[in-house]
Amino acid sequence: MTDGGPLGVLAATRLIASLPAGMTPRAVATASILAEEGFGALTVDMADLDMIERLTTVLGGRVEIGVHGVRTADDLTKAQSAGATYVMAPIGTKVLAQAAARRSLPLFAGALTPAEIATAATFGAAGILVHPAEVLGTNYAPYAVAAAGGCPLIVGGSSPYGVTQWLNAGAYAVVTDSSLLSDVVGLGDLGFLRDRARNYTSEAQRVGPWRPPAS
Repeated sequence: MTDGGPLGVLAATRLIASLPAGMTPRAVATASILAEEGFGALTVDMADLDMIERLTTVLGGRVEIGVHGVRTADDLTKAQSAGATYVMAPIGTKVLAQAAARRSLPLFAGALTPAEIATAATFGAAGILVHPAEVLGTNYAPYAVAAAGGCPLIVGGSSPYGVTQWLNAGAYAVVTDSSLLSDVVGLGDLGFLRDRARNYTSEAQRVGPWRPPAS
């Protein structure tokens, strides 16, 4: 696995914080706190592409900025033009994976069932996004990882407890669930955000960097 770019960052930090659509007024302050607490990767919604340049400037390259909610080749073009370094698609297709590959834009293709995960692993995408993983719980972790067959697997939506379970099972990285930013959008105390961020990063650091499964 590459040591640089978004894939290298995810292999090292194991976490993605997904900024919900419409939190533009507090996005910079939120992203800064997350970066300070050890998050190396964030995503913004397709509706907030204009935030990427600002976040990249403020964070000074400390964090890889991706886009979630990508569904079409046109979305890929818009995300990359806005400065995204990787993208996540809730529904993965071979056509979308090939379009991302032509753009040299890492794509995590959405899948849920073991059959969908195994199929997505053949698409040639950078990895698989198991979404929404919370509906099946952490007991599903080893089965999902096994179905991926060594293809990097990202888990969409997890609590700090779930981070440990998924990463120990072999997942590449975990996307935080809504509890991380639940009150930030509503102008909640950013100090509490820092505490919640530490809950995530401490769990990820305890597990350590991702390593490819033994052949």
